[in-house]
Amino acid sequence: MTFDALSDILVVEVGSGVAPAYCGRLLADQGARVLLVEPPEGSPLRREGPFPGDIPHAEKSGLFLYLMAGKESITLNLHTATGRALFLRLLERADVLVEDVPPGHWERWGLAPLALQRAFPRLVHLSLTWFGHRGPYASYQGCDLVAYAVSGYAYMTGDPDKPPLKAGGRQTEYQAGVNGAVAVLSALLGRNHTGRGQWIDLSAIEATAHTFDGVTVYHMAQRGILPLRNGTRLIQRDPHTAYPSTLLPVKGGWVHAHWSPQNPEALALLAHNPRLADPEVMETPMGHADEIDALLIEGLKDRTPYEVMEQAQELRIPFTVVQDVAQALDDPQNAAMGFFPEVEHPVAGRWRIPASPIHWDDAPNRPGRAPLLGEHNRRVFGQELGLAPEDLVRLRAGGVL
Repeated sequence: MTFDALSDILVVEVGSGVAPAYCGRLLADQGARVLLVEPPEGSPLRREGPFPGDIPHAEKSGLFLYLMAGKESITLNLHTATGRALFLRLLERADVLVEDVPPGHWERWGLAPLALQRAFPRLVHLSLTWFGHRGPYASYQGCDLVAYAVSGYAYMTGDPDKPPLKAGGRQTEYQAGVNGAVAVLSALLGRNHTGRGQWIDLSAIEATAHTFDGVTVYHMAQRGILPLRNGTRLIQRDPHTAYPSTLLPVKGGWVHAHWSPQNPEALALLAHNPRLADPEVMETPMGHADEIDALLIEGLKDRTPYEVMEQAQELRIPFTVVQDVAQALDDPQNAAMGFFPEVEHPVAGRWRIPASPIHWDDAPNRPGRAPLLGEHNRRVFGQELGLAPEDLVRLRAGGVL
């Protein structure tokens, strides 16, 4: 027997970026029915790679296939009055609207968030934008790199003697998507008690800054010390801070080296060097960071990353392999958890995508496939909204669908 936690929830998703798409993917993974509203030419994410053989194809974008897994696709031109009228009919049936439309656009369409709230009082409406709908930056353009820069996160990332960095991937957008999904679930629970929906204004930059840890805030707010980037090491530089926490080269790769709170002197056993358990070193480990790195590199240089990980874990030291994507796909732990299942797509063929990391005890952990462009037009507009087949032909010819 399977259990979909959100099986009675209809989500309408309107977006061009990763944040709303990831939010929708998280909700779809938990059983919600997610209708992706695409412009007639398709979502911009269909035009982003990677593509098989580097040949662009609207149905083969790796990013789109991953983010839209388990959703339905309809096409609708919201720049037309007819398109907006059909959109309002969709909202009559929807529980949730997820969108990343820039501030001001909804108003120009006559669909201002507060007006939608009055028209659909039970609707949970999530607006995901870079800066939010208020404040002096609300109308600014944004992107993942902007979010890293403005949030202050880039300033804390990288080597101290080199320019600030952003992390790999699009972590700020995924952070916004995660926060968006949590916000939607909270609003749905609240609606059960009040009968009223919410308009949720969520900034990707605030979602990024929300991940600042307490140590960082403490250093700046309580001690007036500006946190500075520290390479792969922990950002705090107090000599008594625990160490190691860094990346080190070993035979044929890299390992993440971390201190063990249960067994700090075990580093000496792992590297076969008693100096690592010397009271002078253990009293001020961060103060001896360069020496600890040198001793570990020398002691581990003839072992592979996997050998180091196995031996360290036996000593209860949390060292791990630094894997590339290919190694992560074949990782035995991921295989045991069923985390990269194969998905069959009618155009893209069979390929592997990350499943949900949430494992229910009574449901398989298998994502659905991404939809074809407009695959569900006939079902939604014909069967559910009652449009005749000739209406669909006319709307398609008129550029509405």
